[in-house]
Amino acid sequence: MSAEAADSFPTIWVGWEKQHYTKKTNEIMPDAKSVVVVAYHVWDDMLELAVKKRQKWVYPGYLRLDTMTIAVEKLLEERGYNTAYASSISHKRLAQLAGFGNYGKNSLIINPTFGPWLRFAAVLTNAEILTDNPFEQDLCGDCEVCIRACPAGALTPYKVDDGKCLLGIHISNKKSFERNREWMKIEPSFTKNSHLMCMECQKSCRYGRDKH
Repeated sequence: MSAEAADSFPTIWVGWEKQHYTKKTNEIMPDAKSVVVVAYHVWDDMLELAVKKRQKWVYPGYLRLDTMTIAVEKLLEERGYNTAYASSISHKRLAQLAGFGNYGKNSLIINPTFGPWLRFAAVLTNAEILTDNPFEQDLCGDCEVCIRACPAGALTPYKVDDGKCLLGIHISNKKSFERNREWMKIEPSFTKNSHLMCMECQKSCRYGRDKH
């Protein structure tokens, strides 16, 4: 997509681990003209593993995205273009503009084939690239199964409360979580430094079940 299209969304506050307001493309790369979005299919639950290394959480199942973005950057740079990782820009909104799917009621991108089981990264470049059409179909419709499936009550249509979502509360701070056996079943720990992230809203989605 064009950098101009990417900047059409207003800035929003992101309240997860690295809290920030989303940025415009020219704040990261002044001469950005295009955005390349890449997607990785999270095809097994173990790819949603979170591992604590010192005081930082890392996600081994998402390393493939790093490999993909590096490959895109290398390809463009070999052709004489500049690149930059599209950090602090909503990858979900970029994915919608790039045609991957619609922004669903669970605040994830819903793809017709893979459902909410895609993860995204993006690269800015000063190359002018032919753009894809935005995804405009509403795959959710009247369905609100994901909202009812959320064990923490963190979802309202198209919005997630990061203060309630289990993904936004790290194990080291989850005193109430540790006392709740039902929640421990949802985010099981394998060691003191690892656990699976909650996937309840994704598992409840009717799209992509046969691909996961």
